[in-house]
Amino acid sequence: MNPKVGLEMVVSYLPDTIVRAEDQAYLKAAIPPPLQGKLRFPNEMRRLRDNDAIEILTEKVVDKVLDRAGLKPSDIDYIISNNCGGKYMVPMVGTFIHHKFKFREETPVLNISQACASFLDGCEVAWNLINAGKYKRILLVTVSAWETLGGQVRADLTDPMSGAMGDGAGAAIVSTQNLKCEFLSYYNRTWGEVYDLSGAYPKPPANPQLKGAPDQPAITNYMYGTPEFFAWWLKVGPTFGLNGFKGAVEQAGLTLQDIQMILFHQPADMLYDMWIDGAEKGGIPRHIWKHTWDKYGNMSNAVIPVNLAEFWENGELKKNMIMAWITIGAGAHAPTMIVRWLV
Repeated sequence: MNPKVGLEMVVSYLPDTIVRAEDQAYLKAAIPPPLQGKLRFPNEMRRLRDNDAIEILTEKVVDKVLDRAGLKPSDIDYIISNNCGGKYMVPMVGTFIHHKFKFREETPVLNISQACASFLDGCEVAWNLINAGKYKRILLVTVSAWETLGGQVRADLTDPMSGAMGDGAGAAIVSTQNLKCEFLSYYNRTWGEVYDLSGAYPKPPANPQLKGAPDQPAITNYMYGTPEFFAWWLKVGPTFGLNGFKGAVEQAGLTLQDIQMILFHQPADMLYDMWIDGAEKGGIPRHIWKHTWDKYGNMSNAVIPVNLAEFWENGELKKNMIMAWITIGAGAHAPTMIVRWLV
């Protein structure tokens, strides 16, 4: 039998600068008519306006997770990472981690490109690698920074959806030792038909004439979704959460009624509200969905570890609590994990 695998440690790191909803008011003039009255901005979120924002956040969160776990780089066998935003499209931030913290040359780096789903997919990959017996401790890092000055992968600050994007970083140690939570199952669905409807590619700012918009480069590198994508999401969204949970709890040998807390990707409340509504109709109570939308906004790949660390610190996580984590990432790739909190 394979040993229990889960998180030995999980931490978050957030920039100090707070961006409030009123700071995004200039974007209201660019909200498309179908979204008027539906799209709102978080009360506040964090941003780090620096060309090296990804690297700064990464260094802080990796230093924090190693310190909290009482580990050294030499204790880590493998690195998995993902960054959303930043000054480089290639390489991703795993190489920076390896060099900055002087990991052994033999310590592999895997950069994954699953955007918002990267933390869950990183957990799944680490889980399988540890069960295969070659690695014992894996460092998993996901970092999001959208307003990097001069960055090659950055938000279009003239696109109304950028008003929901916050910066943040999460890091975890996946292992079989000193576990804070245990992985019970991983279930995934991917809808490849949205490949052309929501993606990142170089393009001019959507509304360069927008008054009050921060200075923009001639080319930005992120698209939040076409009208066709939102039309597709209206069809999929109501069953998105419920169907994911059904598949995941079945694999874990549990039932929907066993889920006590749900941590989920928080892109915008107009998008995730329909997940909650649909799941409630299927018997999952609304009050177990926990988020920090009005505090941090959409931190993309960092939402799950940031919220997990925060809820652990404030005492909301209880021993033996069964949690579901659910996200949707690039290309409508939607993993769900069931975990048991152990401390």
